[in-house]
Amino acid sequence: MKIRTINELQDAIDSEMAWRKRELSAIRSNVSTARNFAKNTAIRAGIALLYAHWEGAIKNIATYYLGYVSALGLTCGQLKSNFLAVKLKYSLQSFEKSNKTTIHTAIVNKVINSYDIEFKISAEDIIKTNSNLNSEIFMEIMATIGLDCDEYESSYRLIDTVLLQKRNMIAHGERLELLDLDETRYCEIHDKIFRLMQLFSNQVSNAASQKQYLLKISNEYV
Repeated sequence: MKIRTINELQDAIDSEMAWRKRELSAIRSNVSTARNFAKNTAIRAGIALLYAHWEGAIKNIATYYLGYVSALGLTCGQLKSNFLAVKLKYSLQSFEKSNKTTIHTAIVNKVINSYDIEFKISAEDIIKTNSNLNSEIFMEIMATIGLDCDEYESSYRLIDTVLLQKRNMIAHGERLELLDLDETRYCEIHDKIFRLMQLFSNQVSNAASQKQYLLKISNEYV
């Protein structure tokens, strides 16, 4: 998806969240209305799909944001250092793997000379969740796009030891009784995870509108 303007970014974020909200609402309703054994099935399916939406929303919206910043025509020197790290990701990996000073010097020179190079990337290749979007991977994604994650810290246990753990148990065929899940608990998890998705989408929107991607905001960039 090509995103060139802040309006296109907002439209992409709104569309991303809208269809996920509709489906998640349908899933929550299905859990509430199902009876007997069907309710157990609905809860198990609900946790699996809730995780899928959590991973998909974070990955896609973060990718949209990187694509938007890439389309602005700014140089790496105008942007926060995380964007330079994204631009030079593979060179930095080579630096770590090599013991050769010649290679290290070449990479250092590349970093120095990159400040005047336009930040242009293929955003679709950057954000990785490894199908396991736990708190550690989430923090790496936030670092990649240069956003603060303090507001999420109190929810890391929910993400790691509740949502992911139960999703993994369901994926391995565990019965509902072993998951410590009922309708009330499912709805609690559902609502909290969706609020985190909304928090993230709002944070990305605000970051774009407030130009938080810039190394410093000056009259030149405002």
